[in-house]
Amino acid sequence: MIDFKNVNKTYPGGFHALKNINFSLQAGEMAFLTGHSGAGKSTLLKLITLMEKPTSGQVIINNSDLSKVSYSQVPYIRRNIGMIFQNHNLLMDRTVFDNVALPLVIEGLTPRQIRKRVEAALDKVGLSSKLKCYPYMLSGGEQQRVGIARAIVNKPPIILADEPTGNLDPKLSLDIIQLFEDFNAVGVCVLIATHDLGLIARMKYRNLTLTQGKMITDGLAVTEANE
Repeated sequence: MIDFKNVNKTYPGGFHALKNINFSLQAGEMAFLTGHSGAGKSTLLKLITLMEKPTSGQVIINNSDLSKVSYSQVPYIRRNIGMIFQNHNLLMDRTVFDNVALPLVIEGLTPRQIRKRVEAALDKVGLSSKLKCYPYMLSGGEQQRVGIARAIVNKPPIILADEPTGNLDPKLSLDIIQLFEDFNAVGVCVLIATHDLGLIARMKYRNLTLTQGKMITDGLAVTEANE
């Protein structure tokens, strides 16, 4: 489902953001990606979503080697990935319905198909009554749920979340994690980047830890940080 093989990422100027990263996540697996600020968590997620390309090594998603994906194929690869951002990335001048519908509009579904999918996604995150609201009318937790609904509306097999609970209190954080657990329970592969160690300690899931661009543990076997 997600497979990194000897992946390195160096930015212009020489900053080595990721160093020889190796790990695999299988279909139906849920894991946390942790590390200090600047450890490489966001860069790793960007490689999965083709927002960045590795300097060397292989990133394989759903059996597709991303280094061999043409520019025209990128949208098709991304349809298999639901991405959730800490700052929500919602369109403030569009309703909740329109925000969630956006991926389906891009995909070319009919209005009837879009309405059915959007209503189902909003029901899943507990926001059925908010579809005509605008994001500025919602709380931070509700805005995050809209972002989750948008990420899952086209039923992707992979969900990525970048600090999805960073701006939420502990109770709301657990509610959001429960949503991810629900998706995972039906076979979705979920990878959550977070620095909330307290939250992770309460969970039973695999933990992949980055330090200065190196993966010191993939949750399965410990590696030496100075290798």
